[in-house]
Amino acid sequence: MTKVYLKLLLASTIVGNARAQVPQVDMRIGSMTNIHRKDLSNNDKSDLKAIDLESYNIVTSLEGAISPDEYILGPGDELGISIIMGENLTLPIKVTPTGDIFIPSVGLINVSGLTLNASRKKVKAFIIGNAFPNAKVDIALLNIRKFQIQVVGAVQSPGFVEISALDRLDKIIFASEGFHPLAKEFDVTIIRKNGKKDKVNFLNFLREGDLRGNPTFLEGDIIKVPFGDLSLNSVSLRGHVDNAGYDIIEKNETLLKFLNRSINLVDESNLKNIIVTRMKDGIEKIYIVNPKEFSNFVLFNGDIIDIARNDGIMVNGFVQKPGAYAYVPGYSAYNYISMAGGNTKDGSTNKIKILHSNGTSSRNSNTVLKRGDVIIVERSTINTLAGNMSILQIVASLLTIYMTYLSSSN
Repeated sequence: MTKVYLKLLLASTIVGNARAQVPQVDMRIGSMTNIHRKDLSNNDKSDLKAIDLESYNIVTSLEGAISPDEYILGPGDELGISIIMGENLTLPIKVTPTGDIFIPSVGLINVSGLTLNASRKKVKAFIIGNAFPNAKVDIALLNIRKFQIQVVGAVQSPGFVEISALDRLDKIIFASEGFHPLAKEFDVTIIRKNGKKDKVNFLNFLREGDLRGNPTFLEGDIIKVPFGDLSLNSVSLRGHVDNAGYDIIEKNETLLKFLNRSINLVDESNLKNIIVTRMKDGIEKIYIVNPKEFSNFVLFNGDIIDIARNDGIMVNGFVQKPGAYAYVPGYSAYNYISMAGGNTKDGSTNKIKILHSNGTSSRNSNTVLKRGDVIIVERSTINTLAGNMSILQIVASLLTIYMTYLSSSN
C-alpha cells in the first residue's frame, strides 16, 4: 500500500508541475521579436505615410475608366468647367475643404458626397439657372483628390496614410509596412464615416482576385485589422521560404488555401511533400502531405508547416535553427544537427527520428541519409517528465514526497 501511495504522489507532483507551466512561444519557431514578413525600413518615423508607387513597383495607371455613376466627389478633386456662349470660359476648379466649388461670376455650390454624374447635373442647372441661361456647359474630372485615412490594429506601422480616392486596401497595407504576423487578414473591419461597418476578407483577394476583399475608401473611413490569438488559431511556417514565422488561420483553412496566401517560396522549395507537425492528445505526430492531399488537409491550431529544400535535408524538432539544409554526401544525422546549431536544452541527440523520402522511418542515427530525408530531434526523457523544472526544484519535490511518506508512516 505504501509503494502505491508513493507512486501516486510522485505522479501527481510531475503532472501538477506540467499543468502549472505557463504556455510560451515555441522557441523551435523563433521569438516574436525576430519574426518579420519582410525587411522593413525604419527611416520614416512619421505618423503620416504616403503610398509610394515607385517602391510599390506598380504601373501608375488606373484599373480602368472611372465610372461617373460611381465616383464620389470630395474635397481636393479638380474639375474642369467649360461654359460656351458668346464668350467661351474654361475654368479649372477644385472642390474646397467644405465640399463646395466656387464658380466665378456664378456663385458657390456644394457637391461633396455626390457622384460625378449627379454633380454635373447639379452644377449645369446652377450655372444655367443663375448666370448663363443659354450657355452650353460641360464638366470633366481633371485630377483625383488625396486624403488621409486611419489604419489601426495588426499592421506593422499603424497610423494615418495618405491615399487617393481610387487606392485599394492592398496599397494601404503596403504603406503601413505590411500586416503584423498575428493579423487576422480574413477579418478586416472597415468603419465608414456614417458608422456602418463592413467586413472584408483580404485573403479572398489574394487567392481569387475578388475585389470585394480589396475595396476603395472615402474620407473618414477607418481600417481596423484585429489581432489573432497565438494560443487559439495560429500555425507556424518554417523551412525553405523567405517569410517564415507565425500566421493566424481561418476556421477550416486547408493547406492549399494557406499556400495560396502570399507565401514567398524560393527556387529550391520542395512542394512534393510538405511536413506538418501536430500535437494531438499530448503526443507529437508528423504528417507528410503530398500535393493531392493539399486541398483536403485541414490545418489546426499549433500546426508547424515545414517546406523542405528540394534535394536537401530538413532538420526539425528541438534544435537551435530548424530548417532546410543542403545535402552533403557522407554527412550523418549528427552533422546536420550541428549545422542546425545543435540541440536545445529540451532536446536530446539520443532521441533522433529520421523520416525517409520513400515514407519509411528509422531511429538509427547512423542510417545513410538521402536527399529529401527529414531529421527530427525529439524532447529528452527528463524534460518530458520534469518539464522546465530545475534540478533544485526536482530535489525539493522529491524531498517533499519523502517527508510526506515519513509523516504518513508515523
